Amino acid sequence: MPNIYYDEFSKLTKPKMAQAMEDLTYLYNETKVPKKHYEEHLSRSIEELMEASVQMNLVNTYFSMLKDLQSQNPKWFFQALLCLDLKINPASIKPSQHQALELTWEEFSSNKKAKIMDLELLANFQKYEKNGLDGGINHEFN
Repeated sequence: MPNIYYDEFSKLTKPKMAQAMEDLTYLYNETKVPKKHYEEHLSRSIEELMEASVQMNLVNTYFSMLKDLQSQNPKWFFQALLCLDLKINPASIKPSQHQALELTWEEFSSNKKAKIMDLELLANFQKYEKNGLDGGINHEFN
């Protein structure tokens, strides 16, 4: 089996490895990344690298759970997030807040361009909670 570049690369010292990485990176569209950048990353502990990986795995777990919840019942998912954002405990929700949740969901679900937790939706919730359906908001949901 022929000797390949990796075989020699893996035997290099950290500074020489960083220099080789800088040189290799330059060969890709003349991209300049300083040797110091590679030296810093090669000096990181395994614990630091693992921590970032574990963190992203946990974020991915949360993301998957939220995505599943959203697909199971978009309305309840949206309303739960709205309650979280507004610090409303659904177990002790007031009638005005419940009505505001329903009206805000109607508005959100009718607007195909709306983003979850849009600032305008949060403001509308607060108007609905305070004033009910006659809060002076345009009720012709897009």
